Amino acid sequence: MSMKNPGLALLERKVDELGLRREVEDELAQILIEHKIANLRKRRGLTQAALARRSGVSQPMIAQIESGKLNNLTLKTLARTARALGASLKIDLVPCSALGRRGPASY
Repeated sequence: MSMKNPGLALLERKVDELGLRREVEDELAQILIEHKIANLRKRRGLTQAALARRSGVSQPMIAQIESGKLNNLTLKTLARTARALGASLKIDLVPCSALGRRGPASY
């Protein structure tokens, strides 16, 4: 997050003080992918049902992905959805130190 805004700087400090950095970043990443899928689907003029048919999943699953209610989104499903949207999937590994974390993430 940008440190130009004093409110964001305060939020950053509080997130770190409470030890919630990883949880906040994970939640933000989820929100971003959900919105990206929904926005791209709409820009492509596709309904959830059409995207579901193209990606080989059910329409309710697309709705769950877009609403953030799908807790077990697999990489395979994400890749199929991206391909059905005519998009590429970019996965990145970022060292913990680059994210301001205090140690390795435990999964």
